[in-house]
Amino acid sequence: MNWFSLFAKNENISPDEARKYLDSSPPGSLQLVDVRQPGEYQQSHIPGAKLIPLGELPDRLDELDPNKETIVYCRSGVRSRAGSQILSKANFSQVLNMTGGIIGWQGYQASGEEELGLEFFLDADFSSASQMAFAMEVALKQLYMLLAERTDIQENKQFLTRLATFEDSHMAKLRAQYPALSTNATIARPAPAEGGIEPEAFLARYGDQLIDIESIIQAGMMFEAQAYDMYNRLADKTDESELKDFYLKMAAEEKTHLQILAKELNKQLN
Repeated sequence: MNWFSLFAKNENISPDEARKYLDSSPPGSLQLVDVRQPGEYQQSHIPGAKLIPLGELPDRLDELDPNKETIVYCRSGVRSRAGSQILSKANFSQVLNMTGGIIGWQGYQASGEEELGLEFFLDADFSSASQMAFAMEVALKQLYMLLAERTDIQENKQFLTRLATFEDSHMAKLRAQYPALSTNATIARPAPAEGGIEPEAFLARYGDQLIDIESIIQAGMMFEAQAYDMYNRLADKTDESELKDFYLKMAAEEKTHLQILAKELNKQLN
């Protein structure tokens, strides 16, 4: 389906339509531009969005591809409308304004500054993007396994173990592309979370909130959304085509995992 052909006449797209469009699009196939301020972006943003505050947009047009499909959003749809007009006047060929903004967004969300690593998982001292990615997978698997150890409910234990196997798959791909990772002692342990908190410390602080499978799934969706966001940002920051393709493939897997978790959550809620 050519989504842009459906909205070309009115140049607007609702948050629900945007979510469905993004869910059906491969990572990197379109541009999602957040024209809010950095503080707003840090609190919450749509995974994969590129932050360009509205006031900076005219001077940063060269950071965007004028030939790529583009969705612009803000808090409520006012600033994004102005941003869409700026892009259209600059001869961007396919631009949609997300009416209602992130206030009306019911999909996955990520948090943190644009230049920071994943919340709870990455330490900015890691020397390379591949090490950051590998450490993220190690930390997330460790967290899932610790959660599995804490529950006596067999169904929950099996589900958490299944989530941990997702991270095994990602680590295998990373090792295949970067063989040194399998023996690199600096990342052979789980990455600390923001502020140096280890997964065990995260559980000690927030474990009381993860008392059932529903809350565990919601936490898992948050973590997977952070990973999806990170891989998209890594892909955006590299000019090396092979590495960019790799990160986009990893982002696509995280997106699939988000959708699996969303379906599981729906089962729990019904």
